[in-house]
Amino acid sequence: MVGPDDIGACSDGTARRMAVTAYLRASTLLAGSGRDDIEAFGFAITASLASLTNKRGTHRAHIAMQTRTTTHTWFVELRKGARTRGSEERVIADTAVNVLAQSLGVRGGPREIATRDAVETASENIVALFAGPADVCGTPGTAFLPGSFDPLHDGHSQMQADASRRIGRPVQFELCVRNVDKPPLDFIEVACRRKQFADAEIVLTNTPTFVEKAKLLSQGNGITFVVGTDTIKRIGESRYYLDDEARDAALNELENLGTEFLVYGRLGDHGFETLNDLSLPDALNRISQGVSEQDFRVDVSSSEMRDNASVSA
Repeated sequence: MVGPDDIGACSDGTARRMAVTAYLRASTLLAGSGRDDIEAFGFAITASLASLTNKRGTHRAHIAMQTRTTTHTWFVELRKGARTRGSEERVIADTAVNVLAQSLGVRGGPREIATRDAVETASENIVALFAGPADVCGTPGTAFLPGSFDPLHDGHSQMQADASRRIGRPVQFELCVRNVDKPPLDFIEVACRRKQFADAEIVLTNTPTFVEKAKLLSQGNGITFVVGTDTIKRIGESRYYLDDEARDAALNELENLGTEFLVYGRLGDHGFETLNDLSLPDALNRISQGVSEQDFRVDVSSSEMRDNASVSA
């Protein structure tokens, strides 16, 4: 539910991922209930408290709440050795009840505990993208480099510039708020990632699959997606579809929509690989053009940068 473990189990990011997942689940349940008078929210807590073994890190808790328009987080740090495990649990429980009550406008909760908090209230465009009915935020062009951009790095920027030169038109970055392989983004995360770009060079979408992206962004004229070999392999894998037949139908639809893929090499477990090294379905091969290692190679990834940042911290 919380996705990759590179952010840590007890962290602000994990609390937000749990809260947004809970919010989306609550929204789904309410949608079929006929109760338009009730607003959904998601609330989550993750904590690292006293245990039988000494912990290197602080005793702490991260709390998050997700609503239709807002992501709100709280952080509580407890002094080591000052309380028993049970007492720490009581403090965190009281804090959670208190911040939840305050958020819902309820008075008279448990005693207040000192917390640090952060809040992001989304614009109406982002709210519409997150919960519907909108599927895109921004002004789409005809070529896109999709990614999570967590963070944006030189490899992304160099790839964008090289692709733009090759196809002769601007390439925009595309950030999807919902991903096939990863948890949905909350408003704090969207704001953090979006501020890495100028407004004109990014579009935000709510379309996790490439067929959905192509339908939304092509506007009947065909588009180019700039991707790495890791992404093009996933597009051709049956496990992302109901079966081989569904995959082939999706790939044929991409071809009929005039979709093209410009594929850059990536460093994998078995060395650097380009499009020529891959075994892809025929329909996907027909709409893919590769870039050779001699023409372009940048060995940097967002996951590597996050790992290095985690070690440094």
